[in-house]
Amino acid sequence: MVRFLIENILESTPAAVLEDADEVFFLKHKLQSLYRHFNYSANRVLRNAWPDKIHPWINSRCDSDYWTVSAHRVQAIRWLIEERLNIIPEKLYSYALKRKDFSANGLSYLFNTYYNSASKAIAETYPHLRPWQIGKIPADVWTDETAAEAIRWMLQEKSWQVDDIPQHIQCGNLNRKTFSKFGLATLFEKRFGKNLFRAIAAAWPGRFEIWEIGNVPRSYWEDQTNVYRASSWIAGREGFDDREIVAAVRQNELVWQRLQKYSIGNALKKLSSGRLERLFAPFFVKEMQLEQEKSKNLRNARQLATVGD
Repeated sequence: MVRFLIENILESTPAAVLEDADEVFFLKHKLQSLYRHFNYSANRVLRNAWPDKIHPWINSRCDSDYWTVSAHRVQAIRWLIEERLNIIPEKLYSYALKRKDFSANGLSYLFNTYYNSASKAIAETYPHLRPWQIGKIPADVWTDETAAEAIRWMLQEKSWQVDDIPQHIQCGNLNRKTFSKFGLATLFEKRFGKNLFRAIAAAWPGRFEIWEIGNVPRSYWEDQTNVYRASSWIAGREGFDDREIVAAVRQNELVWQRLQKYSIGNALKKLSSGRLERLFAPFFVKEMQLEQEKSKNLRNARQLATVGD
Protein backbone atom coordinates (compact mmCIF):
# COMPACT_ATOMS: atom_id res chain seq x y z
CA MET A 1 0.00 0.00 0.00
CA VAL A 2 2.78 2.42 0.89
CA ARG A 3 4.71 1.66 -2.30
CA PHE A 4 1.60 2.20 -4.41
CA LEU A 5 0.87 5.52 -2.69
CA ILE A 6 4.34 6.97 -3.12
CA GLU A 7 5.31 5.60 -6.52
CA ASN A 8 2.01 5.63 -8.38
CA ILE A 9 -0.11 8.31 -6.78
CA LEU A 10 2.47 10.79 -5.49
CA GLU A 11 5.05 9.85 -8.15
CA SER A 12 7.80 10.37 -5.61
CA THR A 13 10.56 8.34 -3.97
CA PRO A 14 10.79 6.94 -0.44
CA ALA A 15 13.91 9.03 0.24
CA ALA A 16 12.12 12.24 -0.74
CA VAL A 17 9.09 11.40 1.37
CA LEU A 18 11.22 10.48 4.37
CA GLU A 19 13.03 13.80 4.10
CA ASP A 20 9.79 15.73 4.63
CA ALA A 21 7.35 13.28 6.18
CA ASP A 22 5.70 13.97 9.54
CA GLU A 23 2.53 12.71 11.16
CA VAL A 24 0.46 15.16 9.08
CA PHE A 25 1.55 13.25 5.98
CA PHE A 26 0.08 10.02 7.33
CA LEU A 27 -3.10 11.74 8.54
CA LYS A 28 -3.53 13.42 5.18
CA HIS A 29 -3.37 10.09 3.41
CA LYS A 30 -5.47 8.29 6.06
CA LEU A 31 -2.55 6.14 7.22
CA GLN A 32 -2.66 7.02 10.91
CA SER A 33 -3.30 3.40 11.92
CA LEU A 34 -0.34 2.25 9.87
CA TYR A 35 1.77 5.01 11.37
CA ARG A 36 0.76 3.91 14.89
CA HIS A 37 1.55 0.26 14.00
CA PHE A 38 5.17 1.25 13.35
CA ASN A 39 5.38 3.19 16.61
CA TYR A 40 4.98 6.56 14.90
CA SER A 41 8.20 6.21 12.95
CA ALA A 42 8.18 7.34 9.33
CA ASN A 43 11.50 5.54 8.86
CA ARG A 44 10.01 2.21 9.93
CA VAL A 45 6.97 2.66 7.69
CA LEU A 46 9.10 3.30 4.65
CA ARG A 47 11.78 0.76 5.55
CA ASN A 48 9.07 -1.89 5.71
CA ALA A 49 8.16 -1.04 2.11
CA TRP A 50 11.72 -0.54 0.84
CA PRO A 51 14.12 -2.47 3.12
CA ASP A 52 16.95 -2.12 0.59
CA LYS A 53 16.56 1.62 0.10
CA ILE A 54 15.70 2.99 3.53
CA HIS A 55 18.35 2.49 6.18
CA PRO A 56 17.38 2.48 9.88
CA TRP A 57 19.52 5.54 10.71
CA ILE A 58 17.97 7.92 8.16
CA ASN A 59 15.91 10.53 10.01
CA SER A 60 15.56 8.08 12.86
CA ARG A 61 17.37 6.78 15.90
CA CYS A 62 18.70 3.24 15.85
CA ASP A 63 18.64 0.99 18.87
CA SER A 64 22.00 1.25 20.60
CA ASP A 65 22.76 -2.44 20.12
CA TYR A 66 22.34 -2.02 16.35
CA TRP A 67 25.75 -0.37 16.14
CA THR A 68 27.53 -3.16 18.01
CA VAL A 69 27.56 -5.09 14.73
CA SER A 70 30.57 -4.11 12.60
CA ALA A 71 28.71 -4.78 9.33
CA HIS A 72 26.05 -2.24 10.33
CA ARG A 73 28.65 0.41 11.09
CA VAL A 74 30.45 -0.23 7.80
CA GLN A 75 27.20 -0.02 5.85
CA ALA A 76 26.38 3.32 7.43
CA ILE A 77 29.80 4.83 6.74
CA ARG A 78 29.69 3.61 3.15
CA TRP A 79 26.27 5.20 2.74
CA LEU A 80 27.52 8.49 4.18
CA ILE A 81 30.62 8.67 2.01
CA GLU A 82 29.46 7.15 -1.27
CA GLU A 83 25.77 8.11 -1.38
CA ARG A 84 25.33 11.26 0.71
CA LEU A 85 28.69 12.92 0.06
CA ASN A 86 29.33 11.34 -3.38
CA ILE A 87 32.98 10.67 -2.63
CA ILE A 88 34.95 7.92 -4.30
CA PRO A 89 36.62 6.08 -1.38
CA GLU A 90 40.03 6.10 -3.09
CA LYS A 91 39.79 9.91 -3.34
CA LEU A 92 39.05 10.51 0.35
CA TYR A 93 42.51 12.06 0.77
CA SER A 94 41.19 15.13 -1.07
CA TYR A 95 38.16 15.53 1.22
CA ALA A 96 38.61 16.27 4.91
CA LEU A 97 35.83 14.17 6.41
CA LYS A 98 34.71 15.86 9.65
CA ARG A 99 32.52 15.24 12.66
CA LYS A 100 29.87 17.57 11.24
CA ASP A 101 29.46 15.29 8.21
CA PHE A 102 28.35 12.52 10.56
CA SER A 103 26.07 14.71 12.67
CA ALA A 104 24.43 16.33 9.64
CA ASN A 105 23.42 12.88 8.43
CA GLY A 106 22.13 11.39 11.66
CA LEU A 107 25.24 9.46 12.62
CA SER A 108 26.39 11.43 15.65
CA TYR A 109 25.83 8.56 18.09
CA LEU A 110 27.75 6.17 15.86
CA PHE A 111 30.65 8.59 15.46
CA ASN A 112 30.92 9.59 19.12
CA THR A 113 30.49 6.11 20.53
CA TYR A 114 32.60 3.98 18.19
CA TYR A 115 35.08 6.28 16.45
CA ASN A 116 35.47 9.87 17.60
CA SER A 117 37.81 10.11 14.61
CA ALA A 118 36.95 10.23 10.93
CA SER A 119 40.12 8.33 10.02
CA LYS A 120 39.16 5.45 12.35
CA ALA A 121 35.72 5.25 10.74
CA ILE A 122 37.27 5.18 7.27
CA ALA A 123 39.87 2.61 8.28
CA GLU A 124 37.21 0.16 9.49
CA THR A 125 35.05 0.72 6.43
CA TYR A 126 37.78 0.60 3.78
CA PRO A 127 40.60 -1.59 5.16
CA HIS A 128 42.27 -1.68 1.72
CA LEU A 129 43.12 2.02 1.87
CA ARG A 130 46.60 3.00 3.01
CA PRO A 131 46.93 5.32 6.06
CA TRP A 132 47.71 8.44 3.99
CA GLN A 133 44.48 7.96 2.01
CA ILE A 134 42.16 8.23 4.98
CA GLY A 135 43.03 11.40 6.85
CA LYS A 136 45.37 12.65 9.54
CA ILE A 137 48.32 10.29 9.90
CA PRO A 138 49.97 9.46 13.23
CA ALA A 139 53.70 10.16 13.26
CA ASP A 140 54.55 6.52 13.99
CA VAL A 141 53.03 5.46 10.65
CA TRP A 142 55.92 6.99 8.75
CA THR A 143 58.84 4.65 8.27
CA ASP A 144 61.33 4.57 5.40
CA GLU A 145 59.14 1.95 3.72
CA THR A 146 55.76 3.67 4.15
CA ALA A 147 57.20 7.07 3.16
CA ALA A 148 58.60 5.59 -0.06
CA GLU A 149 55.35 3.76 -0.75
CA ALA A 150 53.32 6.95 -0.29
CA ILE A 151 55.45 8.89 -2.78
CA ARG A 152 55.23 6.11 -5.36
CA TRP A 153 51.46 6.02 -4.84
CA MET A 154 51.24 9.78 -5.39
CA LEU A 155 52.94 9.48 -8.79
CA GLN A 156 50.65 6.60 -9.74
CA GLU A 157 47.66 8.80 -8.90
CA LYS A 158 49.10 11.46 -11.21
CA SER A 159 49.74 8.85 -13.94
CA TRP A 160 53.32 10.09 -14.23
CA GLN A 161 56.23 7.99 -15.44
CA VAL A 162 59.20 7.81 -13.09
CA ASP A 163 61.67 8.89 -15.77
CA ASP A 164 59.66 12.08 -16.29
CA ILE A 165 60.07 13.28 -12.68
CA PRO A 166 62.90 15.77 -13.44
CA GLN A 167 60.81 17.32 -16.22
CA HIS A 168 57.78 17.68 -13.92
CA ILE A 169 59.96 19.37 -11.32
CA GLN A 170 61.44 21.80 -13.87
CA CYS A 171 57.96 22.65 -15.15
CA GLY A 172 56.67 23.25 -11.62
CA ASN A 173 54.22 20.35 -11.74
CA LEU A 174 55.86 18.55 -8.82
CA ASN A 175 56.37 20.66 -5.73
CA ARG A 176 55.11 21.11 -2.18
CA LYS A 177 51.57 21.77 -3.41
CA THR A 178 51.54 18.38 -5.11
CA PHE A 179 52.30 16.65 -1.83
CA SER A 180 49.70 18.75 -0.05
CA LYS A 181 47.02 17.87 -2.61
CA PHE A 182 47.51 14.20 -1.80
CA GLY A 183 47.59 14.69 1.96
CA LEU A 184 51.37 14.30 2.16
CA ALA A 185 52.40 17.84 3.10
CA THR A 186 53.48 16.84 6.61
CA LEU A 187 55.52 13.95 5.22
CA PHE A 188 57.28 16.27 2.77
CA GLU A 189 57.95 19.01 5.30
CA LYS A 190 58.89 17.09 8.43
CA ARG A 191 60.45 13.86 7.19
CA PHE A 192 62.18 15.26 4.11
CA GLY A 193 62.71 18.85 5.22
CA LYS A 194 60.94 20.21 2.11
CA ASN A 195 63.73 18.68 0.02
CA LEU A 196 62.48 17.18 -3.25
CA PHE A 197 65.64 15.22 -3.87
CA ARG A 198 65.45 13.51 -0.47
CA ALA A 199 61.82 12.61 -1.08
CA ILE A 200 62.36 11.23 -4.58
CA ALA A 201 65.55 9.42 -3.57
CA ALA A 202 63.63 7.70 -0.75
CA ALA A 203 61.14 6.29 -3.25
CA TRP A 204 63.66 5.46 -5.99
CA PRO A 205 67.12 5.08 -4.39
CA GLY A 206 69.95 5.77 -6.81
CA ARG A 207 67.59 6.48 -9.71
CA PHE A 208 68.38 10.20 -9.99
CA GLU A 209 71.28 12.51 -9.34
CA ILE A 210 70.77 15.46 -7.04
CA TRP A 211 71.13 18.02 -9.85
CA GLU A 212 68.29 16.38 -11.79
CA ILE A 213 65.81 17.02 -8.99
CA GLY A 214 66.52 20.44 -7.55
CA ASN A 215 69.03 23.08 -6.62
CA VAL A 216 72.43 21.75 -5.64
CA PRO A 217 73.74 23.25 -2.37
CA ARG A 218 77.14 24.90 -2.58
CA SER A 219 78.49 22.50 0.03
CA TYR A 220 77.89 19.59 -2.36
CA TRP A 221 80.66 20.79 -4.65
CA GLU A 222 83.17 20.97 -1.80
CA ASP A 223 83.70 17.25 -2.34
CA GLN A 224 85.76 16.99 -5.52
CA THR A 225 84.38 13.49 -6.08
CA ASN A 226 80.95 15.01 -6.67
CA VAL A 227 82.40 17.37 -9.28
CA TYR A 228 83.93 14.46 -11.20
CA ARG A 229 80.72 12.44 -10.83
CA ALA A 230 78.65 15.26 -12.33
CA SER A 231 81.13 15.78 -15.17
CA SER A 232 81.09 12.09 -16.06
CA TRP A 233 77.29 12.09 -15.94
CA ILE A 234 77.07 14.91 -18.49
CA ALA A 235 79.63 13.23 -20.74
CA GLY A 236 77.53 10.08 -20.66
CA ARG A 237 74.44 12.07 -21.57
CA GLU A 238 76.36 13.47 -24.51
CA GLY A 239 77.22 9.98 -25.72
CA PHE A 240 80.78 9.57 -24.42
CA ASP A 241 81.65 6.73 -22.07
CA ASP A 242 84.52 7.07 -19.62
CA ARG A 243 87.06 5.59 -22.04
CA GLU A 244 86.25 8.19 -24.70
CA ILE A 245 86.27 11.35 -22.60
CA VAL A 246 89.94 12.28 -22.91
CA ALA A 247 89.97 11.85 -26.68
CA ALA A 248 86.69 13.76 -27.01
CA VAL A 249 88.13 16.72 -25.08
CA ARG A 250 91.36 16.77 -27.08
CA GLN A 251 89.51 16.55 -30.38
CA ASN A 252 87.10 19.35 -29.36
CA GLU A 253 84.11 17.04 -29.52
CA LEU A 254 83.31 17.52 -25.84
CA VAL A 255 83.27 21.27 -25.33
CA TRP A 256 81.80 23.73 -22.86
CA GLN A 257 78.81 24.46 -25.06
CA ARG A 258 77.70 20.88 -24.56
CA LEU A 259 78.14 20.97 -20.80
CA GLN A 260 76.31 24.27 -20.45
CA LYS A 261 73.13 22.76 -21.85
CA TYR A 262 72.68 21.27 -18.39
CA SER A 263 71.64 23.12 -15.25
CA ILE A 264 74.99 22.40 -13.56
CA GLY A 265 77.15 23.31 -16.56
CA ASN A 266 77.97 26.84 -15.42
CA ALA A 267 78.73 25.68 -11.90
CA LEU A 268 81.17 23.08 -13.21
CA LYS A 269 82.86 25.63 -15.45
CA LYS A 270 83.37 27.93 -12.50
CA LEU A 271 84.67 25.12 -10.29
CA SER A 272 87.24 24.10 -12.90
CA SER A 273 88.22 27.65 -13.89
CA GLY A 274 87.01 26.91 -17.41
CA ARG A 275 89.50 24.08 -17.98
CA LEU A 276 88.01 20.83 -19.20
CA GLU A 277 91.23 18.97 -18.38
CA ARG A 278 90.77 19.91 -14.74
CA LEU A 279 87.09 19.02 -14.83
CA PHE A 280 87.86 15.54 -16.16
CA ALA A 281 91.15 15.24 -14.25
CA PRO A 282 90.68 11.61 -13.11
CA PHE A 283 90.37 10.46 -16.72
CA PHE A 284 93.46 12.39 -17.82
CA VAL A 285 95.41 11.05 -14.86
CA LYS A 286 94.33 7.52 -15.66
CA GLU A 287 95.39 7.93 -19.29
CA MET A 288 98.74 9.30 -18.19
CA GLN A 289 99.23 6.34 -15.88
CA LEU A 290 98.42 3.97 -18.70
CA GLU A 291 100.93 5.72 -20.96
CA GLN A 292 103.57 5.54 -18.27
CA GLU A 293 102.85 1.85 -17.77
CA LYS A 294 103.17 1.23 -21.49
CA SER A 295 106.48 3.10 -21.61
CA LYS A 296 107.76 1.17 -18.64
CA ASN A 297 106.78 -2.14 -20.21
CA LEU A 298 108.43 -1.10 -23.47
CA ARG A 299 111.70 -0.21 -21.69
CA ASN A 300 111.68 -3.47 -19.82
CA ALA A 301 111.13 -5.37 -23.05
CA ARG A 302 114.06 -3.58 -24.68
CA GLN A 303 116.32 -4.30 -21.72
CA LEU A 304 115.42 -7.96 -21.84
CA ALA A 305 116.15 -8.02 -25.55
CA THR A 306 119.58 -6.41 -24.94
CA VAL A 307 120.45 -8.94 -22.23
CA GLY A 308 119.44 -11.77 -24.53
CA ASP A 309 121.79 -10.50 -27.25
